[in-house]
Amino acid sequence: MLKNFVKLFSGDPTKKTVQKLGDLVKQVNDLEPQFEALTDEQLRAKTDEFRERVNDLVGNVEGLDEKEAFKAEQEALDEIMPEAFAAVREASKRTIGLRHYDVQLIGGATLHRGEIAEMRTGEGKTLVATLPLYLNSIMGRGAHLITVNDYLARRDARWMAPIFHMLGLSVGVLQMAAATENGKKAFVVDFERESPHEDQHHLRLVDRVEAYAADITYGTNSEFGFDYLRDNMTMRLSERVQREHHFAIVDEVDNVLIDEARTPLIISGPSSGDLDWYGKMAQIVRQIKPEYVEINEKDRNVSLTEAGIALVEQMLGQPLMDPDRPEDLTPEQARLSGFLEQALRAQFLFHRNKEYLVQGGKVVIVDEFTGRLMPGCRWSDGLHQAVEAKEGVKVEPENVTYATITLQNYFRMYKKLAGMTGTALTEAEEFDKIYKLEVSPIPTNLEFQSLKSNATLIEKKAKDDEGYQYTYYEPSNASGKIFYRRKDYPDVIYRSVEMKLRAIMQDVLRNHVMGRPILLGTTSVDASERISSRMRAEPIRRLVQVLLVRNAWFQANNREEDGRLISELVPFNAPLENLKPDEMRKFVQPYGMTNINPEDPSNLLALCSILRLDEKYTDRLKAVLQAGIPHEVLNARKHTEESQIIAGAGAFGAVTIATNMAGRGVDIKLGGELAEEVISAVNRVLRKAGHEDPFDMTLEERRQALLKVDPSLHGIYDAEVKLFLQYFDEMEAVKSLGGLHVIGSERHEARRIDNQLRGRAARQGDPGSSRFYLSLEDDLMRIQGGSQVSSLMERLKVDDSLPLEVGLVGNIIEQSQHRIEGANFDVRKHLLEYDDVLNKQRMQIYSQRDRIFVKEDLHDDVAEMLETEVERRVKAGLDDEEGPWKLVAWLEQIQPPFMSDGKLFPSFGMSLVLDELHALGGDLPNAVREIVRRAVEAEQAHTWRAIETSVEKTEEGLNTQISEREEAIDAYFQGLRDLEEMPRPQKMLEEISALARNPLKLPNDLMRALGDDPNSVKDDILDMVGAMLTSAYASRLVAGIENRLGESLGLKFDSADWDAAAEQILSASRILLDRQRERLVGENGQILRDVQSLSANLEGDQETSEMRLLLSLTQAARTAFDQRTHRQIKQVVNRFTYIFLAAQLLDGRETKDLTDEVLDHLEAAEQAQQLAWGQGEYNRIAANAQRLADFGPAAKNAFGEERLNETAAGLGSEDRETLINEIGRYVLNEVNRQLLLGSITELWVDYLTRVEALRISIGLEAYAQRDPLVQYKSKASELFQQLLTDIRSQVVGRIFTVTPRRVEIAPVEAGEAAAAVETEEESAEADGEGKKRKRRRR
Repeated sequence: MLKNFVKLFSGDPTKKTVQKLGDLVKQVNDLEPQFEALTDEQLRAKTDEFRERVNDLVGNVEGLDEKEAFKAEQEALDEIMPEAFAAVREASKRTIGLRHYDVQLIGGATLHRGEIAEMRTGEGKTLVATLPLYLNSIMGRGAHLITVNDYLARRDARWMAPIFHMLGLSVGVLQMAAATENGKKAFVVDFERESPHEDQHHLRLVDRVEAYAADITYGTNSEFGFDYLRDNMTMRLSERVQREHHFAIVDEVDNVLIDEARTPLIISGPSSGDLDWYGKMAQIVRQIKPEYVEINEKDRNVSLTEAGIALVEQMLGQPLMDPDRPEDLTPEQARLSGFLEQALRAQFLFHRNKEYLVQGGKVVIVDEFTGRLMPGCRWSDGLHQAVEAKEGVKVEPENVTYATITLQNYFRMYKKLAGMTGTALTEAEEFDKIYKLEVSPIPTNLEFQSLKSNATLIEKKAKDDEGYQYTYYEPSNASGKIFYRRKDYPDVIYRSVEMKLRAIMQDVLRNHVMGRPILLGTTSVDASERISSRMRAEPIRRLVQVLLVRNAWFQANNREEDGRLISELVPFNAPLENLKPDEMRKFVQPYGMTNINPEDPSNLLALCSILRLDEKYTDRLKAVLQAGIPHEVLNARKHTEESQIIAGAGAFGAVTIATNMAGRGVDIKLGGELAEEVISAVNRVLRKAGHEDPFDMTLEERRQALLKVDPSLHGIYDAEVKLFLQYFDEMEAVKSLGGLHVIGSERHEARRIDNQLRGRAARQGDPGSSRFYLSLEDDLMRIQGGSQVSSLMERLKVDDSLPLEVGLVGNIIEQSQHRIEGANFDVRKHLLEYDDVLNKQRMQIYSQRDRIFVKEDLHDDVAEMLETEVERRVKAGLDDEEGPWKLVAWLEQIQPPFMSDGKLFPSFGMSLVLDELHALGGDLPNAVREIVRRAVEAEQAHTWRAIETSVEKTEEGLNTQISEREEAIDAYFQGLRDLEEMPRPQKMLEEISALARNPLKLPNDLMRALGDDPNSVKDDILDMVGAMLTSAYASRLVAGIENRLGESLGLKFDSADWDAAAEQILSASRILLDRQRERLVGENGQILRDVQSLSANLEGDQETSEMRLLLSLTQAARTAFDQRTHRQIKQVVNRFTYIFLAAQLLDGRETKDLTDEVLDHLEAAEQAQQLAWGQGEYNRIAANAQRLADFGPAAKNAFGEERLNETAAGLGSEDRETLINEIGRYVLNEVNRQLLLGSITELWVDYLTRVEALRISIGLEAYAQRDPLVQYKSKASELFQQLLTDIRSQVVGRIFTVTPRRVEIAPVEAGEAAAAVETEEESAEADGEGKKRKRRRR
C-alpha cells in the first residue's frame, strides 16, 4: 500500500533510483574495456593511485570542522567512484568469475551515499557491497560489513576476499568471543591457511586489533558492539582494538536496526564484593537488640544508634566511621557499611513468609501487590544476598553491569551508515527519523532489463491452470530463457486454527509428494513444533482418512462441496488427535467403503484425485503415509546451524519450517547446495579427462563437460559424479514443478516480516510462489475483530473447512498491520528518548576516557579537579558553625604525611601545627608539651559540644516518641468506649503493648482495674511507657558517649525524669573529660613523661624529627584481653588528635587566602611525591641500565634524543637529578592516568546500576500525574551530575594515597621519532622549572 501511495504522488521510486544513477552506470560501462586491458599488477596499482588522488582532492582539512572535513572527503570519493567501481568489477571477474550487473552498480552507489538499498533476495547483495566497501576503504580508516551471524561473516569474507586481495586490501573477520579467546582474537582471510574445519578454513587467527586494522572487516552486529564496550573498559590504550567508526554497511538492516535495535549489549559479571561478609554481617546483626536500631517503615530504612554502632565496631574490631564526619568514609569503611546496611534491612524489614519464601534452598520474592511468587527475580544492591545469609541458604553472587549499549545507539555513532535488505520500504519513516537513512528501492536485474530504453526483456502477464494471474519476462527477440516473477496467491482464511492446519498440511503433502521444495514460515517456536508434529506419519494418516470420509459422503450423496455446513460431518472437524479410526470406519460403512486404510490401492487413487496429484506419484504418497514427511525445523534452538540448513531448503522434496525467517541472509537455490567434496571430486575427474583448469568453470560448464567424459574415467568418484548430475536433474525438476513454494502459517504484525518470507521464493527469475494460511483465531485476526466474522459464519451455517479467499480481507489485514507498525514505531521512538539520556551520558564518559588515554600531560586536569574540590571544601569548612575542623580532617585523610627524599612531608594540618611549634620557640620539649596541651583541650571542647548536642537531639527524639505512643494509646482507650463487649484484660494489655512497641507488665491491682474500668489505669500506663522510653533513650545516649570517650560513665537509669537523667549524664561526662585531660597533660600526665623520653632520641632532619615526635605522642599501646583467643594482646589506641588545634589556627582566615594556602601545600606535596617516585624508579632501573635510553621516555624528555646512547654510568650528579625529576614526572603522570581511568570505570559501573533502578521505578511517576520521561530526564541529570562530583572527589581523595600498579618504562631507541609534540604549556614548564603553574580563577 505504501509503495502504491509513493507511486501515486511521486512516481515509481524504483524508476527514480534508476534514472538518478543512470549516468554512473554508463561511466562504469564505458571504462570496462580500459580496465580489462590492465595487467594484474596495473589493476593492483590503481588502489595506490586512487589514494593519492583522494588525498590531493581533499587537501588540507585543518581549520575545517568535522562536518566540513567529512563533506570534502565524500566529494573526493564521488569523483573517483566510477573508476573505483570499474576496478572492483574487473577484479571480481578475474577472481571469483562474477561480473557486477548494471543494477548492482546502482545498489553499490546507493550504499556509498549512506542510504538503504532495498534489494530482493538473490540479487547479489554480498557482491554489491564490495563496491562501496572498496571505495570507502581508500580513506584508510577501515570499512565494516555487519552480518546477522558468524557463519555469514566468514562465508562472505572468504567469498569476496579474492576481489579485495587482488586490489591490495586485507580482510578481517570477527567471530563470537567464545571461539576467539573471549574476544581477544579474530581472523584475517589467508588462503594459504588450510583446515578441515569450515569455521577455520582460509582463516588465520590473529590479535583482534589486527582484524580491525584490516582495510575491510566482516563481523556480526553484537561483536562490533561488544568490542566497543570492551575498548571502553580497558585501562591501557594499547589494549584497545577498534578504530574510528568511519563507514559501515549493515546487511539485513531492518532486522538489526529495527527488530534488534533496542537489544542491549551488556557486559556483566559478579560484583567484586566478598560473599563471606554477608554471612559475617548476618551473624553480627542477629546479636543487635531492637533498642539499638531506628526503623523507618515508610522509607524502608534501618539505621543504628550510636550505641548500636559502638556494639558493631566492637564485634568487628574496627571503626565503621568517624561519628563527627560520617560522610567521609574510607573505601574499606564504605564497603563494610554497605554489607551492614543490607544485613540490617534483611533482619528488621524483610520477613519470611511475607516478603519472601524459602523454597528448595532459594529465597523467592513474593510480589507485594499480587502475592504471587517471583522465581528468578532478585533484589538488588546486595539485599538479596543479605536475606540469603540471614536464612542460611547459599549466597549467590550479584551480577553487576560493567558496560551496556543498545545496537541502535552503537550504529548511530558511524559517520556514514548504509544498509541493505529485501524489505525496508515499509519502515522508511523509522529509518529516516531515527537514523537519518533514506530507503532507495533497487529493481531486480530482470526489472532493470525491462526498464531500459533498449530493453532486452519484455514484461508479460498470463494465468495459470487455477486461474491465478502471474507475471513473467520474455526476451525481446522471442527466443531464449523465460524468467518469472513470484506468484503471490491470495490469503486463505479459515474459521479455526484446526482447519487452517489441515489446509496447510494438505498443501505441504501435495507439493512434497510431487517433489516441490517448501519453506513454511511461523511466528513462534511453539507454532513451529506444532506444525512439525503434524508431519509425523500418524497425523498425516489421520488427515487423509478425514479427507477420504468426506469424499465418500459427498459421492454417496451426489453433492459437491459448496461451503454449507453439513451436520453429519461436523464431528470430524475436531482436532485430529481426538478422532478415532473406529468411529470413522463405522461412519463410512453405509456409503459402501469397506476400509479407510489410506495405503489401500483404491484409497491411494482416491487421495491422488482429492489432492490433485497425478497417479504416477502413488508410490511417493504411500511412502509419506508410512514414514511421514521428512523436514527441518529452524528456530532459536538451532541458531548456529541455521544458515547451512536454510541453504538446502530448495532441494528436491525438501520441507523446511522456519521461525520468522530464520537463516535470513542465505539464498535458497533451487536444487539445494552442492557439497564442496562433490565439486572437488568432479574437478579431479575433469582434470583427469584433460581439462587443465576446471576450477574456473561454472557448474553448468562442468555438467556439460562431464556428460562428454567416458564413465570409465570416473573411477572412485563415480558416486560423486552421479550425485553431481542428479543435482542438475533435480534442479530442472524443481523448476518444472514451479520452484520453491513458500507457505505462511500466520500473518506477522509487521508487513516486512511477511515480505521477507515471501521473498525467499522466485530467486533471480526462477519460478516460485507464496501463500498465507490464516485463521480467525490467530492473534492478529482476533485483535482486529476476527470473532465477529466467526460469529457471522456460525449464523450463516458455513462449514469450518470452507476457506475465505477475498482480496478485501487481505487489504484489511494490511491496514491493521500498518496501524500496528505505526504504534510499534511510536513505542520505539518513545523508548529511544529514554535511551538517549543514558547514551549522551555514556558518550561524555567515554570521551573523557579517550581524552585521558591520548593526552600526554594530565597534570592540569588533575590540578583543576583538586582546585575545584578544595575551593568547595574550604568554603564549606569556613562556613561551618563548628569551625573548619572537618576541612582539616579531610585534608589529613587525602594527604597524610609521607616520606620523600629521606624526609617526612607533613599533612596540611601538621604543617600548621609545626608552624605554631616553631612560633613558640624556646626549649623543644616545653614547646611540644604546650602544643599537645592545646590540642587536647581543643579536642575536648569539641567533644563537649558534641555531647551537649547529643543530649538535645536525644531529648527531641524522646519527646517525639512519647507523644506518638501516647496518641496511639489514647486513641485505643477512646475506641474501647464504642465496644459492646469489653476484651479480656490480658488481650487489652497485649494490644496496648503493641502500640507502645514495648512489652508492658501491670501489677495485679492494675490488671483488675483494667478489666473493670480501663480509663482508670490509662494514666498509669502512660507513665509506665514514658519511664521505659526515658530509661531506654538515656541508656542509649550513655552508650554512645562511652563509645566516643572510650571509657565507662558508670551510670544506670530507671527514672522517668529526663531532666535529672540528662543532668546526671552531662555531669558524669564532664568529670570523665577532666580526668582524661589530667591523665594526659596534667602535671604528672603521660604526655609529659613521653615527651621527655622521646625528645632524647631525636636525630636526622629537624623538621622530620619534630614531626615524628608529635605523631608518636598521639598514640599509645595498652594491654587488652581477646575474647576469642582468651589471651592478652597489645592494642594501639589514639590518645588525641591535632585536627581541632589546627582548625583553631585557621581562625580569621579568608576563603581565598586559605584556598591558595591549601593549594600551595598540595602542590608542594605533589612535587615531593614526584621526587619520591622518581628516586624509587631511578634506583630500580639504574641497577641494570647500560645506556640512557634504558630509562625510557623520561631520558628522551630530559636530554633529547642525541644523548640516548650515552652510558648510564657516566651520568653526573646534576644530570642525575634532572633525570630523577623527569622520571618522577613521568611516573606521576601515569599514576594519575591510572587513577582517573580507574575512578571513572568504577563509579560508572555503580552509576549504571542506579540509573537502571531509576528507569524501572520511574513509571510510578505517572500515578502522580507527572510525565515519567520528564521526571526520568531530570533525575538522571541529577544522578549524572552527582557522578561527576563523585569522580572528582574520589580522584582527589586518592591522589596522594594511591598505590599504583607498576608503571611500565620501556627503553627507547636512539633515532626514534619523538613520542609527542611538545605543547605550549609543557614548553613553558621546561623553560620555567620550579615556577608555580597558574591556577584558574573564578
